[in-house]
Amino acid sequence: MHEDTEGVFCKHREDFDYYFVIPIMKRPTDIVIRRVLNERASQKEAVEVAAWLATDEGQTWLSGEMDADADEFAKGTATLLEGIPTEELLRRIDRIIDRAKRRRLLFRAAAILIPCALILGMWFNMNSRLGGVLFSTPEMEQTASLRGERREIIFQDGSKVFLNAGTTISYPQHFGLAERRVVLDGEAYFEVAPNARRPFVVEIGKAAVKVLGTSFNVKAYDTEPKVNVVLIEGKVEFSHGKQQFMMAPAQRLIFDKTDGTVEILDEENAGHSGLWRKNMLAFRDAPLREVIATLERWYDVRFEVRDDAAYKSTFSLQTPQLPLPELLGEMQNISDVRFEIDGNLVRVQMKK
Repeated sequence: MHEDTEGVFCKHREDFDYYFVIPIMKRPTDIVIRRVLNERASQKEAVEVAAWLATDEGQTWLSGEMDADADEFAKGTATLLEGIPTEELLRRIDRIIDRAKRRRLLFRAAAILIPCALILGMWFNMNSRLGGVLFSTPEMEQTASLRGERREIIFQDGSKVFLNAGTTISYPQHFGLAERRVVLDGEAYFEVAPNARRPFVVEIGKAAVKVLGTSFNVKAYDTEPKVNVVLIEGKVEFSHGKQQFMMAPAQRLIFDKTDGTVEILDEENAGHSGLWRKNMLAFRDAPLREVIATLERWYDVRFEVRDDAAYKSTFSLQTPQLPLPELLGEMQNISDVRFEIDGNLVRVQMKK
């Protein structure tokens, strides 16, 4: 802070590179004050004195003068000023002081209200651009891929999601300012557009996957006891209650919904988890129960297992989507299980 001119101080803010100029009110001379009190001053001098009398310094001076006059009157030594309407003059001074005080209060109120109005204007403008999500709950939309089909969705932020058969996803018409949240029931492959200030959250029942920008596959059907998350690239955080788990690329997280346990494993072929979006079936040591659940969704059929021993069979294969009879024939060739198609029903039993 430095003094530029007499009675004026300048304050420099280096981070913003501008100056605040703060004027300091001078005390009028005694001659000017007396001229005003005797109603012999000019209008400019009267305004100057009245403004000064509205300050703390002026109030102190005026109080002292009135106390001194009172003492002199009490002692009988005061000389009355002839021709000066004292009461009227005091009333005028009070009115001027009141106006000055009101003006100062008005300026202070304006200093508070104007920035608030500007901020509110900015918020309303941003709210309009975001589709009204700042001041209201956004309406949710829902997209489902039926049995036997797969779908692709592109969100307003550029993120993509591929829905496997029998999957439902719910999402707001416009993502919020703080996060991008969707609700998933089924299997989906996400390619999330990076945005560090607005994380992308996939809600899965009582659990959630939080990301900033990455590619990953989530398998979380409500009808299945386990959730599988495979991270292709980037970084994700899986949370359940107060538990949080960070995943690195080429890892698989398995969450057991029945007991709340979480297991993270290294995944050699992480990219295979998303092959389904290219109409590729890929199983690796998958038990028959898992294979049946997938085929029921892909081909919109129902399997009936007549021999419980068949559930011990596992399958490893990677193939483009084939007609169901051809696919079941391939599976029979690599296992001890036999399939029999009857309309939309597939019977399963062990080979004899």
